[in-house]
Amino acid sequence: MEVSSKELVFLDNMGFDEDHIKEINKIFSKEAIDLLVLEKDMVRININYLRNLGVSNYQDAFLRFYNMFLMEPSSFEDIFSKYDKEDLIAKLEKNVAIMEHL
Repeated sequence: MEVSSKELVFLDNMGFDEDHIKEINKIFSKEAIDLLVLEKDMVRININYLRNLGVSNYQDAFLRFYNMFLMEPSSFEDIFSKYDKEDLIAKLEKNVAIMEHL
């Protein structure tokens, strides 16, 4: 069953468009979406962290590794803060899949 765009409206102001929402509905389980909606404040904080860091493909990171965005914000930040910012951004933008190795 597809989740309504209304439930995921919190992503609208985060740079996610209708195509992103369709992709979320396609690849995420209903349970995963329910959890994202339930934890939307934490998800927002973590998305904003990557956005503010300067990662331009944060939507791709979210689509591939949404579970990381469900982490406590301090733990999420700790993962990224141990790397050189410019190097990290360049590597993430070249291949977002490196997130699974951070």
